[in-house]
Amino acid sequence: MNKAFLLLFLIFVSLVGFMVKLPRAFRGIGFELHALFYFCASILLLLLFPKRHFFILIGLVFFGIMIEALQHVSNFILDRRIHGNFDPLDIKYNVLGILLVFIPYYGLKILKSIFK
Repeated sequence: MNKAFLLLFLIFVSLVGFMVKLPRAFRGIGFELHALFYFCASILLLLLFPKRHFFILIGLVFFGIMIEALQHVSNFILDRRIHGNFDPLDIKYNVLGILLVFIPYYGLKILKSIFK
């Protein structure tokens, strides 16, 4: 499968997934789900595009902020609440999930360069 097509598909699925309310069973662990999603997305994107690591890091942080803003804006556009509002804690957990991948990733890159 073409990597670009796969990436566009995953972005679309993510946008749809983050714009709808969580089922009741998951509502108490929303922050953890944010961290888990961005953790998995970081790993997947690094596996697909290993040379684009910095772009992935910045892109995922931006994507997380954009999703939160879109959730907030969608409440006004649709004139009803389909999801939550902009929540800085969601962004905090998004970044946590990203950092749990990228700190060890960059740490290993640094150690490999030191011990070459």
